[in-house]
Amino acid sequence: MMVLHHAPDPAVVLADVARTMRSGGRLLVTDMLPHDHEEYRQQIGHVWLGFSEEQMRKLLTASGFAGVRITALEPDSHVRGPALFAASARKPGETR
Repeated sequence: MMVLHHAPDPAVVLADVARTMRSGGRLLVTDMLPHDHEEYRQQIGHVWLGFSEEQMRKLLTASGFAGVRITALEPDSHVRGPALFAASARKPGETR
């Protein structure tokens, strides 16, 4: 949750996750949608300023995940900052 935007190469992170998961396992990623808060790079170490639905879908499918679903999360009116999404996917294969 809220980690992928700190990774220099999210594709490598997701490929490692897929490699270590059991067949049939499910993944849930929660992170930020694209935003223009450039100051986050210097202030809190963000490498990526969010991910679009298309970017996440490509990253997950390229890493070997299937059944990708991405949902924008309802923003909390009391919280400032970028909007969030939840992406779920599964590693193909039989579950135990």
